[in-house]
Amino acid sequence: MGERKKARNLRTSDDMRTLFLLGSIGALVCGARHFLNYLSEQRKNRVTEKKLEVWETEGGAVPVHARRTAQQVSPRSVSGASPRGVA
Repeated sequence: MGERKKARNLRTSDDMRTLFLLGSIGALVCGARHFLNYLSEQRKNRVTEKKLEVWETEGGAVPVHARRTAQQVSPRSVSGASPRGVA
């Protein structure tokens, strides 16, 4: 009379397992790359801060604004004699 419904197979197929594996490996690689970039940025910030401290102790800090007290100003070249004579 009536056909019996077939039970659904809830197990993951091999294709799904492969897809999950590739996705998890990709997420792991992206996370590791992000973390390494973060560490590299932190290292650069520490080196820059140390260089700025050394530069400030050598007298290179020039107050520019109330909020910016350690602005580095590049040295200007010395101007030569005027090509025109003084009249």
